[in-house]
Amino acid sequence: MKQIYLTHELTIEAQPVLFSYPDFNTPNLILPKMQRELTPDNEIFITVNNFYESNRFMVENTLIETIRSHQDADGYIIDQVFTRDYHDVDTVLLETLSNEIKNKHFIIGHAFTQVPYFLHSRLAEIFIEKDVSGVMYDLRDIDIKDFKALQPLAKLKMHVKKRLSIIPLIRPEQLEDLKKSIPFDVTVIEK
Repeated sequence: MKQIYLTHELTIEAQPVLFSYPDFNTPNLILPKMQRELTPDNEIFITVNNFYESNRFMVENTLIETIRSHQDADGYIIDQVFTRDYHDVDTVLLETLSNEIKNKHFIIGHAFTQVPYFLHSRLAEIFIEKDVSGVMYDLRDIDIKDFKALQPLAKLKMHVKKRLSIIPLIRPEQLEDLKKSIPFDVTVIEK
């Protein structure tokens, strides 16, 4: 299982990192470039959300310009694609972002966890159609040993199989229990 560490600080260790503020806003954007210099072979992911902006046109342009100006990242985590209180997604924006990201990782952020369970499969199919490579699922406030709490995640994982990577967002102390519950290829660990 590959582990990506959620952080907002540079590291000299050879480990995949996701640069983000704790609220998943875009980090200090000098960090990915500096991390690349420190550890050229590290996988570097960044969030490109701007939750401080309320104008939809400006949000879209900020997302696109952030991606364009940070081609040194290996992947981008984006939450601001949802509409109607997490019941739908902006497919035009998804397609535009997918065209900008091209062959790098395009990951829907942990806001996906706010999508009502009965919509998981439908939205996952839209993401697959638009070349999204993964979806983060926030498990930090869930008891990993409680199978009933994990059922929606297990159903989603079975539905998408290998077409879309489901990436749990967890606290470090949850890792061992998660390995025993449901196997995942990648996890994001909050430092």
